[in-house]
Amino acid sequence: MAAEAFNRGGIDDNKAQQFLNRVRNRAGLGNVTATGNSLTTAIYNERRVELVGEGHHFFDLVRTGRAAQQIDGFTSGKNELFPIPSIEIELAGSRWAQNPGY
Repeated sequence: MAAEAFNRGGIDDNKAQQFLNRVRNRAGLGNVTATGNSLTTAIYNERRVELVGEGHHFFDLVRTGRAAQQIDGFTSGKNELFPIPSIEIELAGSRWAQNPGY
């Protein structure tokens, strides 16, 4: 996350590389020397590999605005949120509105 913040925030690609390479070196992989958008892509790929099976990829795609391009059937403006279970709305005294699109 620190690598992504330094890179996407336009703060310091060198710092972003350092954080990314710390993770890669721990895994016995070589350093990444990319900058800019190439570094962003490398960070996304490393995060996907590092956190495989932990359920983060969908939320990473939504958070970075890439979900509509990479997930078939994803509808922007709807699928970023999950529906609120009707029992939860009822237990709240029907004061909550359902999320848009549901």
